[in-house]
Amino acid sequence: MAQQVVLSGVGTNRYGETLQQFLTQQRPNALGVASAFVTVKGVNQLIRILSRCGETRCRLVAGTDGAITHPEALFTARENGWSVRLGRAVTGIFHPKMIVAGNRFTRSGGIHELAYTYVGSSNLTGAGLSRNVECGFIADADGCPESASEAFANLWNSSVPATNSELRNYAAVFAECARKRTVAQLADLGVNDSSPVTGRPQELRGQPSPRPAMNVGYAVAAWTGLQSFTGEYTFQIEFPRDAGRVIRQIMPNRSSADGKTRVYCPDDQSTRPMKYGFYEDNGMFRLNVPNDAFGVEWARENKDGIAIVERGPTGGAPLRLRIIRPGTEADEIIGRSAALGTWGSTPTRAYGWY
Repeated sequence: MAQQVVLSGVGTNRYGETLQQFLTQQRPNALGVASAFVTVKGVNQLIRILSRCGETRCRLVAGTDGAITHPEALFTARENGWSVRLGRAVTGIFHPKMIVAGNRFTRSGGIHELAYTYVGSSNLTGAGLSRNVECGFIADADGCPESASEAFANLWNSSVPATNSELRNYAAVFAECARKRTVAQLADLGVNDSSPVTGRPQELRGQPSPRPAMNVGYAVAAWTGLQSFTGEYTFQIEFPRDAGRVIRQIMPNRSSADGKTRVYCPDDQSTRPMKYGFYEDNGMFRLNVPNDAFGVEWARENKDGIAIVERGPTGGAPLRLRIIRPGTEADEIIGRSAALGTWGSTPTRAYGWY
């Protein structure tokens, strides 16, 4: 091969397959990756490839500009023994995409005895490795320019260690940005690491990603389908465990003497006391909503739509509740969770958080 320019995503060619073929044949001891955007699927795919290569040490320099890189991808990389740093740009944004592999890392941060080089357009994402049309320069041991090692060393040395503090701060920024983005924006920016999705609930059947882009601990909104519920005296909305945890963490530490929390319902501009708690009998959280709240009568009759609970208005009630009928608004809420992988399903309904 020596040196070659390759296309990915045209015909049957996929860069991820090319990378796997080389790494499993050569079994390098050291692998350096610099990527502007990194996602959970991208990291997991590389982890699977490296599991076939023996004891390969991996260093990752990940960009965080624009809050597109998945914070959970960086946590996953660290948990698998990778050394992770965050790329920084003095001006503009951090935008390189390169992979170098060889015998070992040098003291300067480069690679000794280069055996593989990739420089191109493919990020360490599921789409970059498997779906997108990408173009890149690749070289084997006979064609690797020494400048590739030097370039990675410069990127590594100018980056910031991904400490717990740095990653937590970035995870909070990512969560805040993701909540403000539309489903279309999440897809256009590459934040969505799944196949194209819409907000139709039936597209959330099956198994969600075992590790979504956003951790539950950074979420401030949770929703659930209203295809099933309990209660006659009050409308008892059930939130499965992960979605229910989100509501629990945005509630005040202390409720009123009767165990109720004030909840603002913007559709009829009213604030009502509601009881929220966990029920061991079915492992669900339940929010007891008065029957006169906006949307309850329709939901009881139609067994459809979603309920979403968010942090309440500043200075007002701690929680905000809306019951939303099927349509554009509900599709956007569900689709956002689909794009971020922050969803789950029971036999009767889907649910999610962000």
